[in-house]
Amino acid sequence: MFKENIFRLPILMLLLFWIGVTPLLSQPVTTENAEVELISENQTIQPGESFWIGIRMDLRDGWYVYYRNPGDSGMPLMVEWMHEKDFNIGEIQWPYPVWIDAGGGLSSYGYYGDVLFMMEATAPDNLVPGEEFTLKAEADWLICEKICIPEYADLELTLTVTDQDPEYNEEWISVFADTRSKLPVELDYWKAEATFDGNRAILTLSTDAFDLPDYREIIYYAKKEAEIENSAAQPFSIEGNTITMELQKSGYKTDEFNRLWGLIYNPDGWDEAGTIKAMLVDTAYENESAITQESTLPVLSQRFLIILGFAFIGGLILNLMPCVFPILSIKVMNFMQMSGHNASEVRKHGYVFGLGVILSFLLLAGLLLALRATGQELGWGFQLQAPAFIAFMTFLMFGLGLSLMGVFEIGSSLINVAGKAGTGEGLRGSFFSGILATVLATPCTAPFMGTALGVAITLPASTALMIFAMLGIGMAAPYMLLSSFPALIKYLPKPGAWMETFKQIMAFPLFATAIWLIWVFGQQSGVDGLTRLLVGLLLLSIGIWIIHRWQAFQISKTARIISRSFATLFIIGGFLFSASSNAIVTGGESASVDSYGIEWETFSGEMVQQHVEAGNNVYIDFTADWCITCHANKRMVFSSTLVKDRFEELDFVMVKADWTNRNDEITRALASFGRNGVPLNVIYSKNLEDPMVLPAVLTPGIVLDILDMISQDESLSMYD
Repeated sequence: MFKENIFRLPILMLLLFWIGVTPLLSQPVTTENAEVELISENQTIQPGESFWIGIRMDLRDGWYVYYRNPGDSGMPLMVEWMHEKDFNIGEIQWPYPVWIDAGGGLSSYGYYGDVLFMMEATAPDNLVPGEEFTLKAEADWLICEKICIPEYADLELTLTVTDQDPEYNEEWISVFADTRSKLPVELDYWKAEATFDGNRAILTLSTDAFDLPDYREIIYYAKKEAEIENSAAQPFSIEGNTITMELQKSGYKTDEFNRLWGLIYNPDGWDEAGTIKAMLVDTAYENESAITQESTLPVLSQRFLIILGFAFIGGLILNLMPCVFPILSIKVMNFMQMSGHNASEVRKHGYVFGLGVILSFLLLAGLLLALRATGQELGWGFQLQAPAFIAFMTFLMFGLGLSLMGVFEIGSSLINVAGKAGTGEGLRGSFFSGILATVLATPCTAPFMGTALGVAITLPASTALMIFAMLGIGMAAPYMLLSSFPALIKYLPKPGAWMETFKQIMAFPLFATAIWLIWVFGQQSGVDGLTRLLVGLLLLSIGIWIIHRWQAFQISKTARIISRSFATLFIIGGFLFSASSNAIVTGGESASVDSYGIEWETFSGEMVQQHVEAGNNVYIDFTADWCITCHANKRMVFSSTLVKDRFEELDFVMVKADWTNRNDEITRALASFGRNGVPLNVIYSKNLEDPMVLPAVLTPGIVLDILDMISQDESLSMYD
């Protein structure tokens, strides 16, 4: 035993000496299913010069890791650099993946065996020749076979700084060269074009550089998730020097299918020699949206019919919005009062109500389109950005409420016309209730409605008006249906003495709406403006009291003229006094903390751009005080401690784009996302290639899922 140790000692000393004089470039980390190390193509580096590094993975047989777009499930490699000095590490250069059957009708994209994820590094100028520098990284990845296991490693790579020509690492040169041959490239002698038809894309590839052979396989890999159906077949055909390929839109993609952006793999190669296996394609429209081109959206096209469907559903959902309820509840009461009358009369009232809704939508749309054509920056709900209009609506809601309570009745005044929407006196009451319902509906951008409005505002006037008309038809449909089939009215309660009580009860939603409008007015005009509105309502009350106290049939003609003159003076004077309030102009530089404890920065395009360029996560809430859905979203989402904590963990900059008053910059920002109304919630992140538009109606679960997806997909955008 002693003799054996004597012979081993020189070998051990030699080994220790070798380790001591040779710099240790990297130390591989062995996990249960992979050997991972940070490697470099160079052994020495020069200050200010670029070189290539990479994370090499030697995977256990049968196990795989994921491509930047993992497919239906999975998570790609994520890297966080931990070294102190300012090494500029570029994005991962992803080699083409292989298609993987994940079971259950799902597909993934990934890599087996030995794979290298290359990155270009640039050394700082202030490195000192002769010294060593250690790059440090934390790597996380998901490795799968029949099960998936998250793994991680702390990786280090030590390099010597030199002012001489760099020395290359002979061990890894061939590995880097092999990976380079697998990177997708742009080929200017291939032309890619795409046409989109609903849920299908037709991709055509053509070249004049050489005659095409009979390619045996072509696979398109999208750069981003949830773009195409990963498991769907990708049939292709070759005719002459043109390849035609069909792809299916992902069921998870909610926005317009108008871009194919990724790589196309061809085992036979895209060059004449057959050496280039993967080619980059990007068929984005120049204006990023197919729907903004008039020629791409004919009236009878499938896409336009889908937009009309969205408009109808959006209009239908508006009936469920609390801002519309007061007027529509009066209309329901109107039907109940008429349930014992002639069926044709009931039908007339339903159709006239629907006509009022549809014409109001068309009138508002025409006004909006006309003003925008003159260069005005306006969007849906623009009339509610004017304090004078809010004052008018407040007067109207308050007066209607008093009328329903039985405080007053006047002959042919505006308030009485609206009141007849509740009593069934005359078709004009039904028509006017349709107008009121539409006016009160404009603060609400229901689900589906936002998309339809965003499309409509970009189309020619004739086509846009068709979409607005469909919104009105959707909103009026339940009432037109109820009036068209009198048998349905039988299921409503019969008229009786209880109707007077119900009529008075219906006044309270109108008073609630008036309170909401008063609050909106205060947000627009400040405390002074709010005081003016309350004084105006006082004068309105005095005018109504005069009318009620000296009723026309009880007094002489002279007294009637005098009393009505004073009443008119008080009512009109009160409105003009209130309407003269000006909107507050904010400086847009301060931050504020809301009732949920969220600190918001005031929106400006320049500020958002600065945060984005700095790599910050940004959440923009396009909102308005008169938007009921906006308030519902905030109450639902930010009352959740989990959501607030998650935003804080991801270090989000919270930005409020307050559209309560007219703001041209916010209007342009909305238009850039294909919208012209609120609510709109948008996320910018270094982990997203493009800003993400959230659904119109939010829940804590929706927001948490999106935030989790962003945090897990770091590599998609950090190296995008």
